[in-house]
Amino acid sequence: MEKYRVGLAQIHSLLGDVEENLAKHLEYIDRARSLQVDILAFPELSLTGYLLKDLAYELSGKCLDALREVEKVSKGMSILIGVVEEPRPGIYRNSIAVISNGKLRGFIPKLYLPNYGLFEESRYFKEGDVKDIKVFEHKNLRFGVVICEDAWHPEPVELVARLGADLVFINSSSPLRGLYGRGETFIERIWEAINITRAVENTVYIAFTNRVGVEDEECFWGGSMVVSPDGEVVARGEKMVEDLVVADISIHTIRRARRFSSFKVHRADIHKPLGDIQ
Repeated sequence: MEKYRVGLAQIHSLLGDVEENLAKHLEYIDRARSLQVDILAFPELSLTGYLLKDLAYELSGKCLDALREVEKVSKGMSILIGVVEEPRPGIYRNSIAVISNGKLRGFIPKLYLPNYGLFEESRYFKEGDVKDIKVFEHKNLRFGVVICEDAWHPEPVELVARLGADLVFINSSSPLRGLYGRGETFIERIWEAINITRAVENTVYIAFTNRVGVEDEECFWGGSMVVSPDGEVVARGEKMVEDLVVADISIHTIRRARRFSSFKVHRADIHKPLGDIQ
């Protein structure tokens, strides 16, 4: 199989209301299935809302119950959902659950927890362990996942690409920042630059899924996009409204991009001193 269809569910989640958010997830899964989507991705913390604070300690069980409902409707599809995960009693992580063909395949935790501006994730969540990062497969297409802040650092996307992913999802809850004229914002410029850079430097498709809607005093802007390994934005979601973005991706495009890329050359000797720096 050389072509696959990717869906990005750009939704508004209600803070702390897992049951209502699950209903919206099931609606979008049904819509994606009608469009023959192979892999459907929801935003970061899509089942719970983002600005959880102490609510983060209360929702992991409800998230597991919701994932069991998604398993029932996931036949033939892979679905990525943002959850609060409890890997050990009393330890919580901001993670993406990966469900494929009726079964929960695992969780990918966020590695970099932002602690600046409005962000205070390390107060409530534990950062993920690199050993938990892995690659999944859907009908011979290998894909990986990183979460929001992880994409602002080059290593997480490179890691999943070198583990074998040809498609990398970036699941995000990015609020508005820096409004310019003509309806353009600082943050959307930055995210487009990041997405294109990560796609080209790793010769992978990047599928960026961002949420929308108001939560407390923050506004999430959407703008989800799919970027090809040669840096072309092949699909883009609307801003400020819910959307289901669908794009077809081609293995031939990946193959062609890698003929003219240095990604196949990996200088581990450069990474080693970086790892030694404290």
